[in-house]
Amino acid sequence: MASNQTSTTTTGLSSETALLEALIPGYGLVSRFFISYLKIDLNAYLQVLIGFALVAGCIRFIYPRVLDSLSDLFISTAEIRMEDDVFTYMMYWVSRQPHMKQTTRFLASVKYKTDPYWSDSDDSEAENDDDENGTIAQPGSTAVSFDEYWAKLMSRDRYKKIKFTPSKGCHYFWYKGYLMRLQRTQEESRRFATNSERLWLSCLSRNPEILKELLADGQKAYIERDGNRTVIYRAKRDYDRSFDWVKCMSRSPRPLSTVILDQEQKQGFVDDMREYLHPHTRRWYTDRGIPYRRGYLLHGPPGTGKTSLCFAAAGMLGLKLYLLNLKTNGLDEEGMSSLFAYLPRRCIVLLEDIDTAGVTQTRGKTVMPEDDPPKIDSEKEDVPLVASGNPGPDGITLSGLLNVIDGVAASEGRILVMTTNHPDKLDPALLRPGRVDMSIGFAYTTEQDVRDLFESIYKYVRRDRPRTLISTGKGDDLSQREKQTQSSPIEGGNGKKIVQKEKKNEEIILRANISDLSAAFVQIVPSGEFTAAEVQGYLLNHKDRPDDAIAGASKWVEEIRKNRDA
Repeated sequence: MASNQTSTTTTGLSSETALLEALIPGYGLVSRFFISYLKIDLNAYLQVLIGFALVAGCIRFIYPRVLDSLSDLFISTAEIRMEDDVFTYMMYWVSRQPHMKQTTRFLASVKYKTDPYWSDSDDSEAENDDDENGTIAQPGSTAVSFDEYWAKLMSRDRYKKIKFTPSKGCHYFWYKGYLMRLQRTQEESRRFATNSERLWLSCLSRNPEILKELLADGQKAYIERDGNRTVIYRAKRDYDRSFDWVKCMSRSPRPLSTVILDQEQKQGFVDDMREYLHPHTRRWYTDRGIPYRRGYLLHGPPGTGKTSLCFAAAGMLGLKLYLLNLKTNGLDEEGMSSLFAYLPRRCIVLLEDIDTAGVTQTRGKTVMPEDDPPKIDSEKEDVPLVASGNPGPDGITLSGLLNVIDGVAASEGRILVMTTNHPDKLDPALLRPGRVDMSIGFAYTTEQDVRDLFESIYKYVRRDRPRTLISTGKGDDLSQREKQTQSSPIEGGNGKKIVQKEKKNEEIILRANISDLSAAFVQIVPSGEFTAAEVQGYLLNHKDRPDDAIAGASKWVEEIRKNRDA
């Protein structure tokens, strides 16, 4: 009787095991192992195991939805895409926070973005200037030799500064008493780029204002590193062949006084810009239905200061400068339209040497049929374009250029500055009021211009430092005396002070006589023959010795004349 019960039980167990084996492959093997070695019948705990499996499945299904609901209720999140400048702002800010120095997971790179098509212009030139100023001796101290200074500079420039940013994954830190989470993700979804990154910035708060404050601090820190320097952007083609503005450098503003131009013209240019940028002017334009745009044409011989005036005006007004070359490879009307569409409201757009682009020449009066295209002599400089707007060398037509500058969809608020060496080559349609509102002509230097250039080069500036390597004149005597003083065990430090004092006295004497020296230089260099760039280039060859500049001026004038005649 007992034998029959055991057989029945074994048969029952075998049927259950066979059923579970069909549902869960390998269950029979596991069940026999537990019975043989551990004396545990898994079939007795089958209901418990099924219950655990159901609970685990429910948790796995419900947990993400509950977490998403809790996140929506208690967590604020900001998404930041790599294509936007905010990504750079955030990476710059995070890389300078104390918690980045303690983290054990970070990305080391010389750029804040891993996009290969992104031009890295994040190294501020202001920081480099500070480093160089720190390398050179400060005013009043002993000047270092050129070899010593150059060795330090080359050692520094040999290596790019490494930037440490959060690596892929989640990173936690505190900001103004809030626990923040920064998640960096990477997606390989773009066809032409190696990856596409995104940042997810989250905090445990229903109010997203703390995230906005953090992003504003990041933007402020990134922009303020340039100080009052003039930020310059240029047009660049992206990975998908579209064009965008890319920061290329930031430079110290150029004083307007250093631009050689008639004072009345220069002041008129500045006053016109100020009046245009005044908030009342914009309201005046809007009330009368006039497009709020302003255009300037700077024309004259090469080297007369056209670009310098534009750069100085940008620095004086604190405006960003956007450079666009119409001959940029691949630039067409659509790309140019998108570039102008992304301009900020107050900025200066500079189109240099617009006459060389090939799209601003005089247009023909008739449209040539497609089966009989006009013959173009490639050796001729002026190639007339027909009224239909045949594309120039880079796919831009004159009509397309005019639409971008003054069309219905043209951007407003920006200042357009065009420069040219040959204003007579420009089409009259480009020069009409509304497109060019003010024209400023640059010419060769006058007598007063030459005097101003001379005095600006040799005027005393507090940051000027004496140099030990002076090629001519009394500087050689002072240099030799300094070497003798340094090797003399008797005079010691007092000898160095004497040499420094003599150098300073000599400079003061030269600076005091700057007016007489400039008058002598003007008598040698005639007015109306040389550009400001030519005169300045000559004076820079004698930047420490105005007497040498005067002595060699006659020879220099003769050489320039001979080169022009040749």
